[in-house]
Amino acid sequence: MTAASAQSRDGQDVSGTRPLAAGLRRRRTGYVLLRISGLLLTVLVLGHFAVTHVTTDVADTDSRFIDERWASALWIGWDGLMLIAVVLHAVLGLWAVVADYTVGRRRRVYWAIVLTVAAGVLVVGLGVLAIAVLAH
Repeated sequence: MTAASAQSRDGQDVSGTRPLAAGLRRRRTGYVLLRISGLLLTVLVLGHFAVTHVTTDVADTDSRFIDERWASALWIGWDGLMLIAVVLHAVLGLWAVVADYTVGRRRRVYWAIVLTVAAGVLVVGLGVLAIAVLAH
């Protein structure tokens, strides 16, 4: 027996590092993803604000400005990533609330489905709306 792992008489590891239950693992993953998406949003939103409101005169920020900006793959990726990060952050935050305040597995599954569908509709719907508006 080494100092790194303590074992019981029947050979099982009793060092205090047991695997997390699936529910706790999911909640921890959601917690970490919420923090990562928040940090990502900080960079993306501040960059968006700087380009749109600081380096460019607000009077020049019109559909032509957006059309010129979206001619670059960098800005399409930037804005697309920002949209996905916003929706992911919102859904993860709402899921944390649902997990804390909803009693019963069926209700949590129901709300998980509702939030997933809403996220998909938002990402696809807002993306299509943005492209349709820019096309005209």
